[in-house]
Amino acid sequence: MVTQKIETGGEVLANRILSLPDPYRKNAIEWLQQCTQIPLEDLERDIDRFLASLHPAVRAKFVFQTGKLLDKAMHYFGNV
Repeated sequence: MVTQKIETGGEVLANRILSLPDPYRKNAIEWLQQCTQIPLEDLERDIDRFLASLHPAVRAKFVFQTGKLLDKAMHYFGNV
């Protein structure tokens, strides 16, 4: 039986942030800290903890919208 790894919202967002080059990565982390109002010392764990505090519908929308924004950032700043 093949086990499929399912990414969490925190993992998805953390991977997108980590794929950005500096200084854009640092800017994205600072921006996300402003949105979440929590320190993001362990990016994936802290994002997951924040997401767990949200209502499921809000969580899904936050992950989707933030993911879209990070995708655009990667498009514009990823190959700098």
